[in-house]
Amino acid sequence: MLSETQKAFLEKHYEEMYEKMLIYANCELRDNFLSEEAVQEAFRIACLKIGSLRASENAQGWLMNTLKNAIRNIQKNRHELSKHFLKTVEIEGLAIETSDELSLESLYGDIAESSDFMLVKRIVLDKCTMLELAIELGISVEACKKRVQRAKKRLRGKIEGGNGN
Repeated sequence: MLSETQKAFLEKHYEEMYEKMLIYANCELRDNFLSEEAVQEAFRIACLKIGSLRASENAQGWLMNTLKNAIRNIQKNRHELSKHFLKTVEIEGLAIETSDELSLESLYGDIAESSDFMLVKRIVLDKCTMLELAIELGISVEACKKRVQRAKKRLRGKIEGGNGN
């Protein structure tokens, strides 16, 4: 729980930096929803590490570095998800576009009908943000991230021939 002093410090920097951070994130991610998610993630981390932020000689620089890390994590996660789907398609020796839903469904068979597949597909192929998906599912963004992480693990297991648990 943040003290009143910590809240005031964070609020001051939020008001000063929010727009700048959002513009930067949008230049990097080229997606309004993902940019908003990255900025919110940076401020979430700032809340968790308020002592480190306040101790910094350059709080604005600290926030921007945190934002850059959040952006890198978003890009890495999306790349990993996309790479897994593309890798699986290549292993099967089929040259299909990732947006070709019929080919994906025929390629993955019963797996394509699973809720895990649909969840990961919304993120990878439909380019849905965690925030959008969380709203659709009626859950928090953190719960959504965890659900997607578990779905990826189960899918990976099913696709590689294991049980996915």
